Amino acid sequence: MASAQRVLYVDLAPAVGGSVISLYYLVKGLDRRRYEPHVLLRASNPYVARFRALDVPVVTIPGGASGPAYQDGRAVASVRGSRLVHRLKSSMLGERVVHLAGFYARQVPRVLRDARAIGQHMAAIRPALVHLNDTVGVSRAGVLAARRLRLPAICHLRALDERNHFDRWLSRSLAGYVCISHAVDAHQRTLGGRVEPSWVVYNGLDLADMDQPVDAAEVRAELGLGRDDEVVGCVGRLVEWKGQRVFLEALARLTTDHPRLRGLIVGGAEANGAAYAQELAELTHTLGLDEVIRFTGFRKDVPRVLRAMDVMVHASSSPEPFGRVLIEGMAAGVLVIGTDAGAVPEIIEDGATGLLVPPGDAAAMAGAIARALGDPEQRQRWVRAARQVVEQRFTMQAYVSGIERVYKDILR
Repeated sequence: MASAQRVLYVDLAPAVGGSVISLYYLVKGLDRRRYEPHVLLRASNPYVARFRALDVPVVTIPGGASGPAYQDGRAVASVRGSRLVHRLKSSMLGERVVHLAGFYARQVPRVLRDARAIGQHMAAIRPALVHLNDTVGVSRAGVLAARRLRLPAICHLRALDERNHFDRWLSRSLAGYVCISHAVDAHQRTLGGRVEPSWVVYNGLDLADMDQPVDAAEVRAELGLGRDDEVVGCVGRLVEWKGQRVFLEALARLTTDHPRLRGLIVGGAEANGAAYAQELAELTHTLGLDEVIRFTGFRKDVPRVLRAMDVMVHASSSPEPFGRVLIEGMAAGVLVIGTDAGAVPEIIEDGATGLLVPPGDAAAMAGAIARALGDPEQRQRWVRAARQVVEQRFTMQAYVSGIERVYKDILR
């Protein structure tokens, strides 16, 4: 049997997020007889230890993420008292000049610095393939390092992101893309640069992690919830596009007919998200939901918290590239209501494995919640059907097998 082919995984996220979690499951399930994984992470990422616990070689680089393309103009735009900047920004052409200048002043030096650090590790490891674990705009340094060393590289597209001129140029050196949904694949084909080959491989779950025994009553008690409460949860980072505001407005429509209704908002604010978290707290008070809503903050035990819910609402007001929490809820035996945009309809079949509502529509969301709470028997039929879908389409085994098929296509 031929020796295992070496694959270097690069994730430049400074902290834990869905991309790193999905990468962890991939490396955990990879066939070590065929592929030898090496991982490169930011030193600040807590998952460094978890990857090493898998007996995987891990190297780290310092610093923060290099940032997405749509932030490129902030450095120049923030120049104090610059009449030239203000004059340039007064026209469409000038606006583009400002953003272009900002990109080269702020982003490119970071990209070059990180590319040097990554390139040193790549040169030492000499992988057969570089697997960059995010979009081109987030993975610029990794793409550039692989390009310089003439190593084949793929980007694992996990967001409905944009590409600027620099990203389009970089993309031409890639061997292709893995997209986490058909929605992401369709979007990336509109962005320019290299768009093929592209493979769609859905994220997956380790069902053993989801099936750990949990006492739902005990979890409810920890969260200040009663056995007879009707518990509806919303799980996700506290960022505006995740739609927690709409979720609160939907629950406010239901409290009269559902006096035992309780809402859980599970997730923490990002470093610059304190204002939005405060806005949600104020809206809770304004809507008279102080006794209804529980803010749990960031939780490491989301599968456990899901067991305390009767219904989980995915409330994103913008298209979701995948929505890992959707399949977590479906696997945990919770009825999932999702917003009908992005990849969500690829995961939930309306009226068969869950319910779909238009993004940003609090009235429709309230109606779907009331429908689910009002018919426990139907809710359980949906729950059972949803679990079957996860078992068929969204397991760790299916995810890893899909990625290994991509590797076979590229490395043949």
